[in-house]
Amino acid sequence: MTYYAPEKVQGAKTDQLFRVVGLLPEEKVAQVLDFAQFILWQETKSLDETMSFERWAERLARDKGFAYLSEEDVAYIVHESRAERK
Repeated sequence: MTYYAPEKVQGAKTDQLFRVVGLLPEEKVAQVLDFAQFILWQETKSLDETMSFERWAERLARDKGFAYLSEEDVAYIVHESRAERK
């Protein structure tokens, strides 16, 4: 779990958040913390899934011997393949 890092937290919205949280009763602060940790988890999970897919795709390209193809090459091949099916 990633925790508060003062050097990463800045800006008017962050200051406003800290002021509002400072006015809440302790049990509400716990709810805000839980929600913030959930949001952070979603961000991290999404990034991890993207990275995992990219690693899989790169490994597949290497294993199948087409890692040398550029994006333009792949787009051309897909375009031609779809045209043949019509």
